[in-house]
Amino acid sequence: MAVADFWTLFQDTHTGRILLEMKTLFVSLLPGLVSGLLASSFLVARWPLSTLKQGAIFQGPWGILFMSLAGIVSPFCSYLAIPIAAALIQGGVPPVPVFAFLFASPLMNPTLFGMTLSVFGWPMALARTVAAVGFGMLGGGVAAWYQRNNPAVFDFSGIAVIPDHPDEDVPFIHRWRRSFFHMGGFVLKYVLLGIGIAAVIKELLPMEWVERVVGRQYGYGILAGSLLGIPLYACGGGTIPFIQVMMNLGMSPGAALAFFLSGPATKVQTLAAMQLAMGTRITVVYFLLSIAWSLLAGWIYQWWA
Repeated sequence: MAVADFWTLFQDTHTGRILLEMKTLFVSLLPGLVSGLLASSFLVARWPLSTLKQGAIFQGPWGILFMSLAGIVSPFCSYLAIPIAAALIQGGVPPVPVFAFLFASPLMNPTLFGMTLSVFGWPMALARTVAAVGFGMLGGGVAAWYQRNNPAVFDFSGIAVIPDHPDEDVPFIHRWRRSFFHMGGFVLKYVLLGIGIAAVIKELLPMEWVERVVGRQYGYGILAGSLLGIPLYACGGGTIPFIQVMMNLGMSPGAALAFFLSGPATKVQTLAAMQLAMGTRITVVYFLLSIAWSLLAGWIYQWWA
């Protein structure tokens, strides 16, 4: 049976429309996905941990800002950023700028920026970036307060320091290529899963349901978007097509931004790693600040957009 004949079996069916929507979503994501992966894999291959340690020496507000910016350009996922932060503090780096890095890192990276830009345009990409830097500044400010009032909370003597790249003798181009395919394989499976879920939602979920829960005209839409990010956020790349479809169905921009901010910060895996490395007190504060910040940023963006 020819491909064309096989495809006619699915025309004007839910399955056929879902497959077409998946193709459309994947094509819209592809430029940002490839460019973001190229940038992220470059940083993984080129940016040893020693560089991060040198940058974290900066003190005061400029150190917090520097490490917040380092967090959004770093390719580290939350599972790696958390033990790195604990290792840096254990190694003698001041905790205030390290916590700025820790808070900002899960919310944005070059791959997420490229994919957000290609799908939603500059307003959402910049909003996510500014919100991530702002959350990093908030984390640094909270750490500064804790350091003044309870410095013992930053005792991470049981955390082993993560070594620098063990394969620095390998030519850079080979490290870059290996990082690209490794990260691409990890991200792609979540992107395809997210595309499939998004296509099913667009085909089967009534538009009025989305508008009623997370629409602009309802005051609780941003809160709903923030809370939905807790159970539904799996991978940054995978959630972009989901939110793209939800916005097409009526989700407000503020609710979308709140979802993007609360999701990566409150994933079960992130909180579990945070609890193991940082302890229960810091984990609870981090969780509450993540929800509050997503609501504040969502309301500001809703008003601005």
